Amino acid sequence: MEVGDLNRVTFEYGIVSTESLELTQAMAIDSPPVFTSPHIITLQPQGELEDQPNPRVIPIHAQDWISTPRSQMSALSGNHFLGNVEQLEIQQIVDLSTLLGRVERGLQYRVKVPNAETLFLAMESRPASESVGFSCSKFIRDDHTLNVMDQWGEPAFIMKINSRWSYTLTKLRKITVGSSNLIGTVEENFSIMGPSFTIYDAMRNQLCNISGPNICGCCMYKEAQFQVVSVDGTHQIATLMHQWNNTLHDYNFLITFPAETDMKLKSLLLAATFLLEYIYFG
Repeated sequence: MEVGDLNRVTFEYGIVSTESLELTQAMAIDSPPVFTSPHIITLQPQGELEDQPNPRVIPIHAQDWISTPRSQMSALSGNHFLGNVEQLEIQQIVDLSTLLGRVERGLQYRVKVPNAETLFLAMESRPASESVGFSCSKFIRDDHTLNVMDQWGEPAFIMKINSRWSYTLTKLRKITVGSSNLIGTVEENFSIMGPSFTIYDAMRNQLCNISGPNICGCCMYKEAQFQVVSVDGTHQIATLMHQWNNTLHDYNFLITFPAETDMKLKSLLLAATFLLEYIYFG
């Protein structure tokens, strides 16, 4: 190799070495320091809250959630359990003491959504003067009180069934419904054309009427349907049916009404069902 060629190669290698040195220095300045001793992170770095951008909403997969008409987080009590309910089923709780006729504590009923959750438990308190033994007629009964408890074990309603004598010396029954305040009453009307009842609110305004099969009450069918119609009789509001339940192998009541029906009216329709049970099927 000639001297000129050697100088050219040395010059080129000098350029390469200088560029490599500058690149090495730049990388040393920009790269974070490398620590030889171990360091443990005990606190995550956090900035000021006002400097943080709005957090991104994390999508939630809700395919397996059970959808109910009521909010999952709402705390319900009293008649609020009746919101968005379209049907109610009233079942008498039958245990060994009931079958043996030992009913000193009174009858008990379960109020539930058909094939779903139980909303209320109704317990009948009998007066001390009423005899426990056999009665010749179920129509000769003293006044009763139904204590209706909600799912939390808190009193939802107090329903009092009592009787009055009409001017025709006919014993008419009514049920009064109250919670923290009076809600209304359901009263039996004197009629020779079958069962007849009227539902009143707390101010004694007529809300609707109830009519049953055109038959004497003492001969009421085991499977009977009662129509709830408006005061002017133009449209139907609800249906109360006493029917056979194949699952329970017993009779029970089924109430059907629109979901948007006022909750107080639903409460009174529930009371009307207990009154019908008391008069015709108890």
